[in-house]
Amino acid sequence: MKKIFELVGSVLLAFAIAMFLKSNVFAIPQVRMNSMENTLVQGERVLELKFIYGFTEPKRGDVIVLDSEKESQGFVSDYVSEVKDTINILRGKVSRNHLIKRVIGIPGDEIVIDGGKVYINGELIQESYVKGGTYAEGIEFPIKVPEGKVFVLGDNREVSLDSRQLGFIDYKQIEGKAVAKVWPLDEIKIIKK
Repeated sequence: MKKIFELVGSVLLAFAIAMFLKSNVFAIPQVRMNSMENTLVQGERVLELKFIYGFTEPKRGDVIVLDSEKESQGFVSDYVSEVKDTINILRGKVSRNHLIKRVIGIPGDEIVIDGGKVYINGELIQESYVKGGTYAEGIEFPIKVPEGKVFVLGDNREVSLDSRQLGFIDYKQIEGKAVAKVWPLDEIKIIKK
């Protein structure tokens, strides 16, 4: 009986440590949509560093993982959400609405989308990673990014659900920075700005 309790205790401790790492240090989420093509393709996985924005703010060009429906409520809430998410994944369900997008505008930036192009603070930005044209989709430009928020777009602009529909993304909605593609193994590479 003692061996069984030790085994169960070891499994529970390992699970608790894994959930801590997954909720606060790193994760390997799967790309679920084609809104980041050609940078990331549906079915690929990325290495997400969750702790990075505890030390620095998001920068223009960062590829981020965000929750489009809710903001972080702190360590305990993030931990509980990660446990629930993991249990749902084991059951074959997708529970949270994670999106992977590129930061285009940071606080104070004035953004204009015109003629299929994006202008930041009056200058056309060079975006070699973009697939398709960038269109306003009903938003009136120019807009200015408020403090504590970012403006994000998918790289596949004509099919992306992003700030044009969701509005500005609060820092508390950002879960982490996607730094590398790690699956499939023969296509591992750093994600460039």
